[in-house]
Amino acid sequence: MASKLDNLSELSEAIIKIVVFFDLFSYPLTIYEIWRYLSVSAEFEELGPEIKKLIQLGYLMEKQGFYFLSDQEDLINIRKQRYHYTNRKLKIARRAARLFSLLPTVRLVALSNLIGRHNLRDGSDIDLFIITKENRIWITRLFCAGLMKILRQRPTPSKKRDKICLSFYVDAAHLDLSGMTTGPDDQYFYFWLAGLYPIYDRGAYHHQLMQDNAWLKDYLPNGDFVLSNQSYRESPRSWYKPELVLKVWRSCCNFLEKFAQSLQMMIMPLALKKKANLDSRVIIKPGVLKLYLLDRRQEFVRRYQERLRRLFNE
Repeated sequence: MASKLDNLSELSEAIIKIVVFFDLFSYPLTIYEIWRYLSVSAEFEELGPEIKKLIQLGYLMEKQGFYFLSDQEDLINIRKQRYHYTNRKLKIARRAARLFSLLPTVRLVALSNLIGRHNLRDGSDIDLFIITKENRIWITRLFCAGLMKILRQRPTPSKKRDKICLSFYVDAAHLDLSGMTTGPDDQYFYFWLAGLYPIYDRGAYHHQLMQDNAWLKDYLPNGDFVLSNQSYRESPRSWYKPELVLKVWRSCCNFLEKFAQSLQMMIMPLALKKKANLDSRVIIKPGVLKLYLLDRRQEFVRRYQERLRRLFNE
């Protein structure tokens, strides 16, 4: 039996697919967001007529400027609620970023795992992505994770709400993340990367990150993810003398980096060490630390494809 997709234009098909994907995360989209996240290149003015036809055909619905699948009107209230949850979490994340910025090796701190801007659940923890100075990833993790541990701000299996999760670091020499995708269907990773929300940036590192990942434009050709994200930068402190601090720091940082690596590898959970570098979940390589035992990207791909099949073959 022929799929209903056969009767749709390439642009209409792409529009439906992006709405379906964000439906997985309970996120209805504005027309600008649809255009920004489309997998095909298009002029913004082209979307209006196409979306109108899709509404007439019963694929999409619209209310209050949001577009969603049929019978998913409740997602509007969910999106509005999560906007306030995310604002609360942003305040907590910024406080943590200000503490992290005391360490000279921290280059950028960004709120991550945002599939849809301001789309965090009330009970979720706060995932942060950190860029460090080159060859200083272990010192940075020891400081940041250790500080959150002391302050009791790290998530536990029984308490995750508003806790700081620090499981993804790269150094400034390893900003190209193309090798971390699981294939051309890895939409989650594309939106994860595009959705990074900088809250501390010591010197245009978010801009450099996007430059080093220009391949993202192959999958999201309409979005300018450099200009559309706002970086947060700390104002310089008159008492802070980086020249003196860095001179002292350089005299012992190589030893400290090796010590920090040895210490953390010794106390790292065995489950993480066993999974290291087997797939995209746990990566422990020079310049990259990604420590996620649970990587749900394949699950999202499966659920996304199932929804498409139901939608177009029913």
